[in-house]
Amino acid sequence: MSILRAFPMGLFFVLCTFYDLAGASDPADDYFSQGYKYFQSRQFDKAVEAYSKAIGFRPTFSKAYYNRAVAQINLGLYSPAVKDLSFVIKRDPSHIKAHLYRGFAQMKLQNYQGSLSDFNFVVTNEPNRTDALFNRGVVHMKLGDFTKAIADFSRTIDLEPEHGDVYYSRGYCYSQLGHDDQALSDYNKQVTASPNHRDVYHNKGNTELRLEMYEAAVSSFDKSIVLNPNLATSYQGRAFAQLHLKQHAKAIEDFGQAMRIDGSLISNYKNRALAFIEMKRYGEALRDISEYLKYDPSDYEALIVQGELLNSTEDFEKAKRSLNQAIRINPQDTRAYILRGYANRQTGNLDQAIDDFSKVLQNQPQNENALFNRGNLFFEKNLLSRSIKDFDVLLQTNTSHGRAYLMRAKAKINHQDKNGGCNDLKKARALGVTEAKEIMLLYCR
Repeated sequence: MSILRAFPMGLFFVLCTFYDLAGASDPADDYFSQGYKYFQSRQFDKAVEAYSKAIGFRPTFSKAYYNRAVAQINLGLYSPAVKDLSFVIKRDPSHIKAHLYRGFAQMKLQNYQGSLSDFNFVVTNEPNRTDALFNRGVVHMKLGDFTKAIADFSRTIDLEPEHGDVYYSRGYCYSQLGHDDQALSDYNKQVTASPNHRDVYHNKGNTELRLEMYEAAVSSFDKSIVLNPNLATSYQGRAFAQLHLKQHAKAIEDFGQAMRIDGSLISNYKNRALAFIEMKRYGEALRDISEYLKYDPSDYEALIVQGELLNSTEDFEKAKRSLNQAIRINPQDTRAYILRGYANRQTGNLDQAIDDFSKVLQNQPQNENALFNRGNLFFEKNLLSRSIKDFDVLLQTNTSHGRAYLMRAKAKINHQDKNGGCNDLKKARALGVTEAKEIMLLYCR
C-alpha cells in the first residue's frame, strides 16, 4: 500500500515598504510613489512597470529595486526578483528584508542552498524572526533534513503559536521520520487552528491509516474530499481505510473515482481487484488485475493474484503462463510453484505438478499444502510408499488434518496395510470427514 502525503509549501506574506522621498519634482520619485499606490491596490503588474520607470530615471535607485522585487514576488516572477534583491544586497549587505525575500524567491526557484544562506543570515541577525525561521524550516524539509526542519518549526511555535501552516509542516516532518503519533497530534492542532485547511485532512487521514485508525481515516478523507473534491489520492486513501473496515463496495467506488480523476494511479486497478476478490466477484477482479499488468508486467504480487484468479476460473493454461512469469521474476517464493502445481495437475501434467510441489518442499519441508498435494499425486500414480511418507510428515505437524488421514488411509489400504488404513479412517471420521465412513463400511468390518 502506497500512501501519499501532500507536501507543505512555505507561507510568506510580502509587504511593500514606502520610503519618504525628498521631493516630487524628480520623475524617479514620482514613478516610485505611483508604484507604491499600485502595489497598495494589488495591481502588481502596474507597480512593476512604475518601479521600472523609476529605475530608468535613476539606475542606482535601491529602494525602487527592492519594491519592484516585492511586487515581482507577488506575481510569481522569482528570477527577476532575485536579481533585483541581489542588487539591493550588494549596495547594502545588511538589508535584512532583502535577504528574507531573496531567500523566499530562491526557495521557489528550488535553489535551496542559496535560500538557506539568506535565511541563515536573517536568523543570525534577528533570531526571533518567525517568517525566516518558518521558511528556513521549509527549506530544510525540502532538502530532506527533517530534524532541522522540526527544530525551526518548533521555535516558530514557541514564538508565534498561531503562525500559518506551522503545525501542518511539522506534522509532515514527523511523519517522514516515522513518528506518526506526533504527526497526528500536530495535524489535529492544525485542524483546530484552521478547520478548512485544504491539505491537512489528507495527511491526517494517511497518518491514521498507518496507525490503523480506519474509521478516523475515513472521516479525515471525507473532509479532505469536501474541501478538495478533485484530489484523487484522498479517494484512494479512503478506499484503503474502507478495505480494512470490510466496506468493499465503497472501496471499489472510491478506487474507481481516484482513477477517473487521475488516470496515472494505475495501482488502483490492483487495489480494486483485491476488493472485488473479497466480494467474490472474480471476473471483475481478473479484469482489473490484467489491466494493471499491462502497465507493470513485472509486478510479482499481481502475477500471483492473476494466476490464482485464472485457476479459480479454470483457465489453467493462462494461469500457468502468469505463474511462469512470476517464477522467472522470483524463483525463491513458493506461492507460484503451489499455484502452478495445481494448474499442472488440473491439466493432467502430473509429473510437472509433482516437480512444482517438490520445489516448494526443498525450501519448506513441512509445507502442508505441498505435502498434501504431492501425496495425492503420488497416490494417483500408485507410488504408495512415497504418498504415505508425505502424509506422515504432514500429520506429524498437524494432527487435525482430516483429509490427510483419509488419503493416508487409502494409500495404506492399497499398500496392503488394512489395519493402519482403518485406524486412519477412524481419525478422519472423528474429524468430520464424511467420506471416511463409507470406506470403513467397505474395508473395516
